[in-house]
Amino acid sequence: MGKKTIEFFSSIQGVAEAFPISVAKENLPSWVNDARKDFLVAQKTQERGFQHIARCPGIFHLFNIGYIISMWFDLEITGSRITIPDKQINELLNKECFGTQYGNGIAKHIPKRPWSSKDILKINTPWHVMAPKDVKFLMIPIPYTDFFDFESCIGILDPGYSTEINVQGYLNKPNTFIKAGTPIAQLIPLTEKHYDVIVRDQNENDKLWLKKRKYLNFFSFQYPRHLIKKLYNKHVRDHFQ
Repeated sequence: MGKKTIEFFSSIQGVAEAFPISVAKENLPSWVNDARKDFLVAQKTQERGFQHIARCPGIFHLFNIGYIISMWFDLEITGSRITIPDKQINELLNKECFGTQYGNGIAKHIPKRPWSSKDILKINTPWHVMAPKDVKFLMIPIPYTDFFDFESCIGILDPGYSTEINVQGYLNKPNTFIKAGTPIAQLIPLTEKHYDVIVRDQNENDKLWLKKRKYLNFFSFQYPRHLIKKLYNKHVRDHFQ
């Protein structure tokens, strides 16, 4: 790991090859190409300065920053029933690959669209992120997508508190199928600096961190945020040298 590197590693071998975290600009929505082609045609007939979606910097700059998290297993939802291909997915992850934040419990104060489920679906992934000190990430829904069944919640991911990448989101249809490989969230580094990105399976140093983190998560009645951040910063600093 270098000082100008953000590293994503998977605790399950095979995921980094099959459904890697990828650079956002390499995963443009299908409509973007149609819009660009339309813009080129319009240039030949329209007056200079004409308005067109392809000229919107707010949208197209968004497509050029951050990273895309994709679904790493098939998930079928039929009403209140959620089905996965095989229970071994949970065994590989060493925990449930999905969870529910119930609308009458932890999620009851979160506003939802009138057509969304009152419950929040949490998708647990094998991904972790290691980043230079003080680099945080903004997680947002996939912007301007044509897949509306699942829409990730917005939040800040601070690796100093948790290196886990889990995606919580709204279910906008009672029956849906989220296929492995479907983009489900975008991670945007909250920094103006440029960082190279590495996506890989976990190595021995990662395993060491996960062992420490497992202990830190469970030794106290309260989540020890400051201690976790202190040890995370030390772990990352040691690997920058």
